[in-house]
Amino acid sequence: MPALRRDLGPMASRSLEFRHLEAFRAIMRTGSVTGAGAMLGTSQPAVSRLLSQIEQIAGFALFERVRGRLVPNAMAEALHKETERVFIGIDEVTALAERLRAQAPRRIVMASLPTLTLSLLPRAIAAWRTSGRRETMSIHSRAAGGVLGLVSSRQADIGISNGLPRIPGVRSAPLMRTRAWCVMPPGHRFAARPVVRAADLDGEAYIALSREEGRQARVDDALMHSGARPDEAVECRMTVGAVAMAAAGNGVTVADAFAVASCLHLGLVLRPFEPAVTFDYRIIWPEEMRDNFGRAALAQSIRATARQLVEEVAAHAAGSCPG
Repeated sequence: MPALRRDLGPMASRSLEFRHLEAFRAIMRTGSVTGAGAMLGTSQPAVSRLLSQIEQIAGFALFERVRGRLVPNAMAEALHKETERVFIGIDEVTALAERLRAQAPRRIVMASLPTLTLSLLPRAIAAWRTSGRRETMSIHSRAAGGVLGLVSSRQADIGISNGLPRIPGVRSAPLMRTRAWCVMPPGHRFAARPVVRAADLDGEAYIALSREEGRQARVDDALMHSGARPDEAVECRMTVGAVAMAAAGNGVTVADAFAVASCLHLGLVLRPFEPAVTFDYRIIWPEEMRDNFGRAALAQSIRATARQLVEEVAAHAAGSCPG
């Protein structure tokens, strides 16, 4: 493949076509035009030509060559996010056509934070299905921005997220406000305390939460006002991952019941964290989209399960408190 040009000039009047997006997506997934060609069942020169056309049409370079691999730049990453939305839409249309052909029940597309997909949704959906629901579920786990994007673009029927801004075309209702716990492995010195305060984390090995979604910012506020400066060992964007890191002895973290619930079997020790750090969750759906699957019943099942999980985590914490 010839060297990529850095000065590609202004965007041409020609538009990107599906074959361009298909090739670009394959390159992003495999890291090379050779791998993309194998994935698409076409030749390496053909993929190289498509990549050259993509960059000509876009008016900017998308990749750098590093030791024989194509490394995407920031513009490629941004383009890839939108490209994935296109293919999700195509997959949904294809699946819908198949269901219509087979006269299958409706499929509900739900977007959710990964932590809630692991801890909340399995039980909530099981409870919802006990009422005799025939619909199938398609769960898409995304960061908060991805959940909002799928719902606002009507690629998802319903979503669960946190920290959501108000945007046109999306309605929401409260799910639950949860309080965070200080999470630690068995035998940790904090286990002897009934409460862990922000000041206690000064110099302590700490596993940070996602800063992209603003979760860690809430904890940082408490730490800053206490003057504590933890020794940050890991930052984990997936909150349940931070909890698992704590269980393995990498440090302590601050997480809520939804993140903790799926890891209780690891023998976690939980202590109330002061000052209180809370996280708000909301159920969202596209405005003016007809409810033909019983959204209210599904939301009620999710809320009931959320309450059960929070109560179970509180009971676990109480059972391991000193004294």
